[in-house]
Amino acid sequence: MISGPAANGSSVLMEAALRKISAFLVCIAACSQPAIAQMSAPPIPSALPGVAKISAANAAGVLKYCEESGLVSGVSVDSIMAGSLTKTDQTSVDYIVGSSGQILGDAGKNFSISRAAPYLQSRACNLVLERAKTFKR
Repeated sequence: MISGPAANGSSVLMEAALRKISAFLVCIAACSQPAIAQMSAPPIPSALPGVAKISAANAAGVLKYCEESGLVSGVSVDSIMAGSLTKTDQTSVDYIVGSSGQILGDAGKNFSISRAAPYLQSRACNLVLERAKTFKR
């Protein structure tokens, strides 16, 4: 067992080491907070609007916006527009709103494509594209 001045010196060193370890642990805890914040985004399905009841006019307008923005393939949009959406009234409010990137979703849950994160923009366009494929010709 160490006694005298040597004992005081080792306890001072031990105390200093514990302070450094504590400071390091606090730094790690503080630095990890942004990662937690990034993981707290809502799941993709809950962020997107329902499109089961979207009008053909709004879908046509949204697809025009998506195509012009490079969010969906022009070939896909052209085939749908030539088929089930050929008689869409391009002067209707739904079409005009859609061509500005607004999805008039189910239960009043509207969605602005331009204001969404990029990964949600293409996902929203694809939802409307898939829904538009089901419209009757």
